[in-house]
Amino acid sequence: AQVAMQQAQLVACNVVTTLQNRRNRLQENEKLLPFNYNNLGEMMTLGASDATINSLGGLVQLSGASASILRRLIYAVRMPTTSQAARAALSSSASR
Repeated sequence: AQVAMQQAQLVACNVVTTLQNRRNRLQENEKLLPFNYNNLGEMMTLGASDATINSLGGLVQLSGASASILRRLIYAVRMPTTSQAARAALSSSASR
């Protein structure tokens, strides 16, 4: 999912650029943007209230209940709409 989230906006921009290039055949084409992956770390759930997080090249390492809460908050922030974000944040706290 991490790679897909990073690629999404870039792919959208490249699709728009490609369509504009096709429309403006006589003019010089704009170049497509290259994708550069940025490893943000790993998050893994280990149960209803247990998780582990390793990020920033090992600078941030958490496990247990605090990692579980932080993991849910990170997912909530990354949701595309506020209603999805609220559902993601609240569903995790309701199960505890």
